[in-house]
Amino acid sequence: VVVTGHEAETPDRQTYDITQDPEARSGVIADILRKLPSVTFSPNGAVALRGAAVTVLVDGKAPPEGNAVMRNLPSAAVDRIEIMATPSSQFTSAGTGGIINLITRRHRLLKRSGEVTVQANTLGQGNASLSSRLETDRWTVNSQFYADHFLDRSVLYLHQAALNENEDGYDITDREDHAQAVSATVNGRLSAAWKLSDRADLTFKGETGRYDSVSRGITYYRGFDDFDERSDIRSTNRHSDVQVLYDYTGEAQGEYLSLTAEHLQNRSRTASVYDQVDGYPYDTLFRSEGATDRAQGDYERRFGRGRLTFGASLDKTGLALQSGSESAELAIGLADYFDAFSASRSLTALYATWQMPVGRWTVLSGLRAEREQLRLVDTGKSDVLAWYPSFHAGRDLTDGARLKIDYSRRVLRPDLGEYDPAIRYFGAFKAFSGNPELKPQTTDSYEIGYAYDEKDFGTDATLYYRETRGSFTGYAELTDNGLLLTSRINSGRSRSVGLELTWRGPLSKRLSYSANGNLSYTEFPFADGGTRSRFGWSGNVLLEYNADNGDQYQLNATGYGRALTLQGYTRGLCRLDASYQHPFNDRLSFVVSATDIFNTSRFSTIVDTRALKTVSSGRPNLRALKIALTYRFGTGA
Repeated sequence: VVVTGHEAETPDRQTYDITQDPEARSGVIADILRKLPSVTFSPNGAVALRGAAVTVLVDGKAPPEGNAVMRNLPSAAVDRIEIMATPSSQFTSAGTGGIINLITRRHRLLKRSGEVTVQANTLGQGNASLSSRLETDRWTVNSQFYADHFLDRSVLYLHQAALNENEDGYDITDREDHAQAVSATVNGRLSAAWKLSDRADLTFKGETGRYDSVSRGITYYRGFDDFDERSDIRSTNRHSDVQVLYDYTGEAQGEYLSLTAEHLQNRSRTASVYDQVDGYPYDTLFRSEGATDRAQGDYERRFGRGRLTFGASLDKTGLALQSGSESAELAIGLADYFDAFSASRSLTALYATWQMPVGRWTVLSGLRAEREQLRLVDTGKSDVLAWYPSFHAGRDLTDGARLKIDYSRRVLRPDLGEYDPAIRYFGAFKAFSGNPELKPQTTDSYEIGYAYDEKDFGTDATLYYRETRGSFTGYAELTDNGLLLTSRINSGRSRSVGLELTWRGPLSKRLSYSANGNLSYTEFPFADGGTRSRFGWSGNVLLEYNADNGDQYQLNATGYGRALTLQGYTRGLCRLDASYQHPFNDRLSFVVSATDIFNTSRFSTIVDTRALKTVSSGRPNLRALKIALTYRFGTGA
């Protein structure tokens, strides 16, 4: 079967074994996620489950770089992927669409082993990864190294119509951005597990990474004031993560204890220079520095046919931002400025879940309590206690058929930087500002599903309903001096209902397929008043052919339809990818991948209100032919 999913021991997730995928030994984990049911990617790399924001975890914990881990975690380092549209209370409540949990490889047959992958494509991009494992009687050491070089050429278009002062017509402005960006990523991970006894392990983990980019471009403004503006933008980012983990397997049935302490740091700097042709140059500077300290404990034990889990966690995060310009007054008529912002968040969580059979049903119920203490400089503080229940029940109808009922409450909290009211300028007439009044949004998700699996066929059907309170979304407005200012606001209540279907099985002895389709109906608030509704869709089709000589071929089509926003909508897209794997022997493999074959990954965001109408569109440079070589090495048994 192309994509094999099976019911995990806990009924709140679907697990996918990815080790047999042709791209599992090359590239990054985002290449695999695109093929899984329910998962969609936007052209800029944002991931969602059935169109809603998702939280990505690695081995059940948030990675230091957040969802960006999908772009720098080698797929060879991941053993399986857990998809949780309605996670139990055991997991963090963040992410209204649910959780994608990446389970890394921990066990190998070889005591000394490793894997090297080198990849390049026709766009001048490339990456290399190295992973190794060394095992002794008491120690197990794993290391991973990843580096890439990324070259991107892009063209963005913005058509803007703003209601004039007399409100009897619109002032038209067109903006065209041409840019070339070069970036480099280097990331390293090292873990050492010390076997304290037959039941206890102590693990030390460290990770560090950096990202550097240089973007140069020119923007053409056409409207009331025609001019051109060149830009030179240089960004750096550094992150580090240190963890200590203690794992203990008790003598009681299913008894397990895990304790974690972690410290994360992140620093970034963006320096931009803009030069208006026949005008004045000006510069902007933005700095960010943040740190998080986290402590977590989890305990699990079986009591007869029941299973209890409970735990607690404490996260303390601090953020400091600085932004400013010393030359904006001469160039774009704005006063020179310097802004500083700081914020901190303390998040304390307690949870418990209980799984047990009730007649022919397996029931998993849970409750999570989270206390958020938020402090923003100059704007005050808040202290909120919220409860996040969950419920899952499943029963076997026949040997191959199963019925599931799921409920989960989720929250999406603003990043601390989104509270910063300072304006960040991206050229003469474009800027972003945070909102100190922004509140978290809460989503209640309900699902009922049917799954049927036999040797040659499998299908899943899920009917779901989501209701979100305090939805926050992007909001664009035109200021008096002609600045297109984007922020985020709480827009009200939204709801959606949908049906998702998945089929999988063989078409012949060598050819198999997996198909996923999602049809939804959404009601969303509108900036001019009232609500709007729309049908939407998403899906993918994956075909796989396995030849007699071990060669493997894949063809993957993905797409999604138009989605409503507060002021308008975003257009959908379709995309076709293909891959081919040839194993020269047990150690060396060759992979060829063609991404976005028909160059259809274009995006468009439309604002369509009475006061402002804009069309922002572009086409990321994604069409490429990639070639990768993977070599496995190792000795010992």
